[in-house]
Amino acid sequence: MKFRKNFLKFASLLCSLVINAGLALAPGLATKPFIISQKGNFSDSTGPALSEGALVPDSSDFPPLSLSDFGNQIQAVSFDEAVILFEELRATEFSQYFRKKIVGRPPSLEEIRDTLFELAGVTKNKTALIYTESLANELRSLYILPVPNSNSKNVSSQIINESVGQAVTKSDRETVKKSVIALREQIVMPHISSEPKLQAESQKLYQLLLKNLEPVWQANKINTLVFSMGTGLRSLPIAALHDGKQYLIEKYSLALIPSFGLTDTRYVDIRKQSILAMGAAEFEDINQPPLPAVPVEISTILRTPWQGIFLLNEDFTLEKFWSVNRQQRFGIIHLATHAQFNRGNVNQSFIQFRNSRLSLDRVAEAAQKLGWPKPPPVEMLVLSACETALGDEPELGFAGLAVQAGVKTALASLWRVDDVATMALMSEFYRQLSQTPIKAEALRQAQLGMLRGKVRIEDGKLWLSQGEPIPLPAEIAARGNFDFSHPRYWAGFTIVGNWN
Repeated sequence: MKFRKNFLKFASLLCSLVINAGLALAPGLATKPFIISQKGNFSDSTGPALSEGALVPDSSDFPPLSLSDFGNQIQAVSFDEAVILFEELRATEFSQYFRKKIVGRPPSLEEIRDTLFELAGVTKNKTALIYTESLANELRSLYILPVPNSNSKNVSSQIINESVGQAVTKSDRETVKKSVIALREQIVMPHISSEPKLQAESQKLYQLLLKNLEPVWQANKINTLVFSMGTGLRSLPIAALHDGKQYLIEKYSLALIPSFGLTDTRYVDIRKQSILAMGAAEFEDINQPPLPAVPVEISTILRTPWQGIFLLNEDFTLEKFWSVNRQQRFGIIHLATHAQFNRGNVNQSFIQFRNSRLSLDRVAEAAQKLGWPKPPPVEMLVLSACETALGDEPELGFAGLAVQAGVKTALASLWRVDDVATMALMSEFYRQLSQTPIKAEALRQAQLGMLRGKVRIEDGKLWLSQGEPIPLPAEIAARGNFDFSHPRYWAGFTIVGNWN
C-alpha cells in the first residue's frame, strides 16, 4: 500500500509535466503506456475512480517490447506477468505507429479485474477482456473476468484463480492472417462469395479463436467481450464469427480496444450528451464517390431525442468544424463522410470533409486544440462511412482511433458499406442508444435488427425495429427494397475504445 501511494504521488507529478509537454489522452487506468494522476471521477461519470494519462512525441522512457521478444517471454510467465507483457506490447505498437512517447506503468491483473467488476455493478453488464496475439507458431489468448476486490478475504481463492486463464492453439501467423483475409473477402466481395464458403471461413476462425474460451464466458454469464487484438487480427470482423448455430453478435456485445491501459473505461449516461452531426452527399474531390443517403442519415438522427447541431453539404467544411467545436462542447461527434485507414505512415490515413481532408496524424493536433481530451472528454466519435485497408498500419490506425482523437469511444467500419445500409444502421443505432445507453449493446441491437430483417428498406420507406417507417427521398426509394441481413452490411461496424 505504501508503495502504491508513493507511486501515485510520483506519477501525479510526472503527469502534469508530460501533459504540458505534449498530447494528453483521455483518462484511464494507471498504465505503462501513460503517466497517471489519481483524480477520481468527473461529476457526470460513474464507475471506478480512474486516472489521467498522456502520450507525448519522441522516444519512450522504457525499452520497446518487440513481438519476437514477447513471444519468447510469454511462454513461461505467470498470468500477472503475462498481462504486463500484453500491455507493454500494445503500448509499443501504438506508440511507434503514432510516433508518440510512452511513460508510466501498465495496469495490473488485479486492477483490471477490480475495474471490470465495478463497471458491471454500474452498467449491469459483465465484461470479459481478451488479449489475443498471433505468434510464429501459435495463437495465444488470455482472458480476464470481473472479480470484486480481489485482495478481499471475502473472495475465495478459487474465484480469483478462475477469473483469468488462457488458450493456446497451434497455428502459425500466416495461416491466421490468410483466414482473416479469406473471411473478409467472403463478406465484402459478392462476386466470389457464397453462403457455404462464408460459413466455413467464419466457423474456422471461431474454432481457432473462441471455441475453447466460450464455456468460461457462458459459465460466468458474460454479456460483453472486449478484445485487444494483435497484428493481423485487428481487421477481423468479430461480429461475423459463427459457432455453427449463430453469429457471435447474437450472444454478446463486442468491442475492440488498443489496450486496457489506453482505454478510458468510465461510464457516463450518453443520453445526456449533445451531438454535432455533419456530413455531405457530394465532395469536391472527384475521387470520393457521392453519399446520397447522408442527408437522410443526418435528418433521421434528428428524429431521435438528441440535442445538438446538424450541418450538411456546403457547411461540411474543416473551417466550419473548427468554428462550431470552438463555440460549443459536444459529447458526440458524428461525421457522415469518407474516412480511410491506409498503408504507410499515419499521415496517409484521413477523414474527408467536403472541400479538404484531415489526415490522421493531424487528428491528435485538432483534438488538443479543441480540448476534446479535457474533462469532460468527448464520449464518442462516429465515422459512419470509413474504410480500413488490410495491413499492420491500417489496423493500428483503426484500433487506435479513439486514442489518437483523444475521445473515449470511436464507432467506425472496417470496410466501405453501401451508404443506404449505413444510413439504416446509424438510424437504428441512435434509436437504440437513446433507450439502451451502453454503446456496444446499442450497436449490437442495431446489427441484430439488420440481421433479422427488422431494419430494412421496403416500399420506399426505412423500417426500424420500432416506430413508424420513415419515407425516403425518391432517389433512394428508386433503388428498390433492401434486405440488410448479409454480414457485409453490418459486421464491419465496430466499437473502438470505451464500450460502456
